[in-house]
Amino acid sequence: MKLTKLLTSVIAMMLTFAFISQSMASGSLDFSAQNPDIYAFGWLTGLSLLLIAGTIGVASINNEDRKILLTAAKFYFGCAIVTFLFAGNDSMTAVVTVYAVLAGIVFLVNGLMTKNEDDMEYGWDEKRSWGKRKAVTKKQTKNNDDKDDWGESDFQGKTKKELSQKSLRKSGVFAIIWVSVVIIAGIFFGVAFLTDEEENQSDYDYSEQIKSEETVTQEPTRIYGPGETWTVDGDFTLSFSAVNETDFRNEFAEMNPAQVIVLTYDYTNIGHEKDVMDLYISSVSFYVIDENGEIAETYPMTGMSYPQEIPIGASSLGSQEAFGLKNPSQEVMVYVEVYGNDYVPYEAFFKLPVQGSVPTV
Repeated sequence: MKLTKLLTSVIAMMLTFAFISQSMASGSLDFSAQNPDIYAFGWLTGLSLLLIAGTIGVASINNEDRKILLTAAKFYFGCAIVTFLFAGNDSMTAVVTVYAVLAGIVFLVNGLMTKNEDDMEYGWDEKRSWGKRKAVTKKQTKNNDDKDDWGESDFQGKTKKELSQKSLRKSGVFAIIWVSVVIIAGIFFGVAFLTDEEENQSDYDYSEQIKSEETVTQEPTRIYGPGETWTVDGDFTLSFSAVNETDFRNEFAEMNPAQVIVLTYDYTNIGHEKDVMDLYISSVSFYVIDENGEIAETYPMTGMSYPQEIPIGASSLGSQEAFGLKNPSQEVMVYVEVYGNDYVPYEAFFKLPVQGSVPTV
C-alpha cells in the first residue's frame, strides 16, 4: 500500500508541473490579457489542490496517521470538484479530474482501514498489562513503607512522549501544507511574470514590424496623371494614355451602367518573371472609382486592343479595358495593384479625366 500511495502522489505532483508548463505554453494561463479566461483561475486552483494533495501523500508514506491520509483524500476530491466545475472542458482537465477521483479513493480507503492513534496507544492488551503492573505495585506497597511510583511515572512519561510525537506530526503536516502554498504562490507569480514578458516581447516585435513596414513604404503616396509613368525598379512600368467615354452598349450584358469608359494604357516588362506567367496587367489589377466613390465593374466590349502577356524587354502598347460606371463622371480614380517578382503587391493611384467618345465597333 505504501508503494501505491507513493506512486500516486509522485504522479500527481508530476502532472501538476507538466500541465502548468503546457498551459503556459498554450496561453491558457495568460492572466495579463485584457479579458483573461475565467476558466484559467479554476484550472490553476485545481492544479494547486492536486500539488498539495501529492505533497501530503508523499509525506504520509512512513506515517500511518488516519487524519493525514483523510486530509490527502480531501484535497484530491477538492481538486476533482474544482477542476470539473470551474476549469473548462478539455483533455487536460478530464485527466486531472479522473486521476484526482481515483487518487482520493485510494487515500480514503487507506485512511478508513488505518486504526486511530488513540485506539493504538491504549489498546486492550496494554490496558490489561498496565492494570497488572498497578496491582503488583499496590501489593508491594503494603509490605514496604516506601511508595513505588513506577506505574505513575511510567504512564506520565509515556503520555508526554506520545503527546510530543503527536505535536511533531501535526507540525510536520502544517509545514508541508505551508511549503506547498509557497510553491504554488511562486508558480503563480512566475506565470504572471512570464506572461508579462511574453506580452512585452510581442508588443516589441509588433512595433518593430510596424517600423520595418513603414520603412519599406515610407515613400509618400503619389497620384499619377495621364501620360505619367509609374516605375517599379527592376520589375515593370505602367502609364495611362487616355480614358474615353463610349456609347457602346452590349445587349447581352446583365448590368445597365450609367456610363461606359475605356482605359487605354501601356506597360513594359523591365525584369518581371514568374514561374507561372510573364508580365500581364489587365482589368483584374484595376479598381475604377467614380466621382461618387463607387467602384465600377468591368464591361464586356468587342473590338478593343486587349493586353498581352509579355516577356522581359517587351512592351504592351495601347492596351484597353472597359468599365461600366454606376454614376456619370468627368473624372475617375484608378487604383492599381500589381504583384511583383517577390509576390509583394505594388500599388499606385491614377487620377484621370474622362475624355470624348471613342468610336464604337
